[in-house]
Amino acid sequence: MKKLLILIVCLGFYAAAFSQILSDIDEVYPFHGNFAAIKKANQWAFIDKEGKKTIDFRSDLVLTNRLNSLNQTISYPVFNDGRCLIRKLMGDTYYYGFINEKGVEVIKPQFLYATNFTNGYAIVVLTSKDSIGFNVVLNKAVVSNIMEEYVINTAGELVKYLYNPRKNVQANYKGGVPIIESKFIAPNLVAVKTKNKKWEIHQF
Repeated sequence: MKKLLILIVCLGFYAAAFSQILSDIDEVYPFHGNFAAIKKANQWAFIDKEGKKTIDFRSDLVLTNRLNSLNQTISYPVFNDGRCLIRKLMGDTYYYGFINEKGVEVIKPQFLYATNFTNGYAIVVLTSKDSIGFNVVLNKAVVSNIMEEYVINTAGELVKYLYNPRKNVQANYKGGVPIIESKFIAPNLVAVKTKNKKWEIHQF
């Protein structure tokens, strides 16, 4: 009887020890699809619906604002269409890309900003240079930096140009993230704000 009691107590301790999957977590956020974000210090990870950590803690995940049940804004990383936003500091500027559900970088950070994916597409901001003349005194070309918006698919391919370039922006965008002036309104329709602050509807 005594041995049985000891065995029961040991099994109880064993079950208690192994029922705890993760510990020492600062914040746990709601599931979004198949994954929930968890936070420890300034790093984020993801768990699945069995409580197993699928992506280890890292500091490059981009937060998304969402409303909770009390209509309060909370911010945490999410997966949409199998993609989660990341950012990487290159020089003085953050560039945005995406990882897949295994934590593998599938779209390298190259965009000045990007939205989460919706119905298989995201809107991104790219920069380019436009030669506008030549400075004889300095013996160099004069260029204008341009920000342009595009629709991309989950492979990172450019699907649609959104016809609203912004010229003469800073070479290194230090004013926070740029405002994306386009928005999805249906699975294959995007609304684009023009220079005169009117809207155009484009299909892709």
